[in-house]
Amino acid sequence: MDQHGLIAAVTEKMANQEALRGLFLAGSFGRGTADEWSDVDLVALAAPDDHAALAASWRQLLHSITPIVFWQELSRGGLLINAVSEEWLRCDLIIVPPTDFGQRARNTVKPLIDRDGLYEALPDALPPREPNAGTVHYLIHEFIRMLGLMPVGAGRGEYVTMVLGVGMMRGHLEALLMQDVTAPDPGGILHQSTLLSPEQMALLASLPYPGPERDALIEANFAIAREFMPRARAMAERLGLAWPEEFEAATRRRLALTLGEAAGRAW
Repeated sequence: MDQHGLIAAVTEKMANQEALRGLFLAGSFGRGTADEWSDVDLVALAAPDDHAALAASWRQLLHSITPIVFWQELSRGGLLINAVSEEWLRCDLIIVPPTDFGQRARNTVKPLIDRDGLYEALPDALPPREPNAGTVHYLIHEFIRMLGLMPVGAGRGEYVTMVLGVGMMRGHLEALLMQDVTAPDPGGILHQSTLLSPEQMALLASLPYPGPERDALIEANFAIAREFMPRARAMAERLGLAWPEEFEAATRRRLALTLGEAAGRAW
């Protein structure tokens, strides 16, 4: 079975669910950008009192189509259910009230079941996405905080942990770059190369991937910081965010004191 077979089977079986008011393809299949690697993202509409029962019947229904080897339920903007079949078909279903469906647009979902004609009431498209000031504020402060923790890892010789830290620093830079992606429904991280510019992808690829070696880890932190900090400052200015000058200055002093005077100026 492939994704299209799964979608057809789910649509047929879900049509008998009385509590279900609507079922829509979202994600890459909803946007029309799916490929052979895409998962199946579904949005189910039901009254809040029916969510638990619908989730229980969904598990039985999905297992009757293809054996399920992974199942996870999360409360995330509704009831989100992640499932993986034994053939590693991935299917995510989120159950939300019909009143929450108006936040979408016709170019981001495709109707499979629409008992109340909600699809036609959606706008053709959503406006371009703007950077989220709260997210940018968090990224800036957390990035500086992690730089300030570098002497702890180096001082204790926790170089394996520092490798993980470098990955997190790279992740903050990637998240900052993604804040400039204007697509209202950009998809997940595995679409990154189609969302960032070739220049941005080349930048990320050029940054070091150090092993557990002290000097290489320290330089990797600074290399990432040299790319992150000016971009973060520019975005903070655009968004009217106050820059944490005192925090940055204290962090530079801390690095200079513990790693050498040049460390305070290396980024």
